[in-house]
Amino acid sequence: MSLMTKITAAVGLVICVAFSSGAYRMESKSGALQTAAQVLPAGVRVEEVKFGSDNLTLAGTLLLPKLDAGRRAPAVLIIGGAGPTLRDGVVFGKTAHRQYRELAEHLAARGFAVLRYDKRCTGASGCKPRSLFEDYITDAHAAVELLRKRTEVDASRIALFGHGEGGFFATVVAKPEEKIAAMVLASSPGRTLAKLLNDHVQRSFTEMGKSQAEINAYLNKIKRITNQLSLGHMENMAEPIDPNDELLNGLLRQPEYTISLMIDDPLQAIKTVRAPTLILQGRKDVQMSVKDAEYLEEELTRAEHRDVTVRLLPDVDYLLQTCKGAGTIKALSEPSQPVDPAVLSTVTDWLQKKLSIRP
Repeated sequence: MSLMTKITAAVGLVICVAFSSGAYRMESKSGALQTAAQVLPAGVRVEEVKFGSDNLTLAGTLLLPKLDAGRRAPAVLIIGGAGPTLRDGVVFGKTAHRQYRELAEHLAARGFAVLRYDKRCTGASGCKPRSLFEDYITDAHAAVELLRKRTEVDASRIALFGHGEGGFFATVVAKPEEKIAAMVLASSPGRTLAKLLNDHVQRSFTEMGKSQAEINAYLNKIKRITNQLSLGHMENMAEPIDPNDELLNGLLRQPEYTISLMIDDPLQAIKTVRAPTLILQGRKDVQMSVKDAEYLEEELTRAEHRDVTVRLLPDVDYLLQTCKGAGTIKALSEPSQPVDPAVLSTVTDWLQKKLSIRP
């Protein structure tokens, strides 16, 4: 494996622009990751749904709990993380994980309606080239509207669950006028992509045994390239780029999106959020870190948010799986493991309280 390929694998989840242009498309027969089906309680319905967004058709799965006559369920929208994310979970390298499906089925078994969907250009969802940051926000808004129109859903009790980059999207969607009832941010960024990139290159190079001089040289190259992008030099880059360097080529593949993520600050987006918010962060996470959770909490506190809960889970990684050893980037490409029980219980208990549902 070449050095550049290793770098790409190491930073793949953060550099979503390397995949979001439509050049990479993850397919499956139904648009969802094919996994062994969990046995759901009697009365829980599984419905394949489609909804329009920005002249595209997006596809997803809606789980509806068993309801007494005349009752409506609280609902949770799962907004997936970076890269070619299917409705069932994050795709890292060639490994398709299933954390969203497991979370959705867990919540549906406890009385929640849950919607998860394939991101544009993945699975059964439509695609258009050169999508912008705002397009993914539009998609999430469209998913919320689908839930609001369902007669089985209580439109006043809709929560967002944003994972990774999806947490950034959730904070933009959860403006006060949208009347979102609650928001969960799991492994979500508290810094711009430019700052996250520095951390991830440092970590991945160190994990590969590279010297600090090599690390600094590569970071300087990223800075020069992003500076050229910000000046509008998108077609004729002065900086030579190895055609095998998927990380840097990924940044260039969708320059408008790259520039937006480089400068758009999650802390600015979260300032206006007033919905009860749970910040969930694993201490073994090598994609985001505890300081991201702390930055988000600090900004909400500064904005005088009155209902913020932070949970730092000791043995949980970016994929919300149990990690007993040292967290490594390489481990994220290994076969999918079940969601950590502490994640399931923390999210469920908090949502039951905030959406007024009996355990």
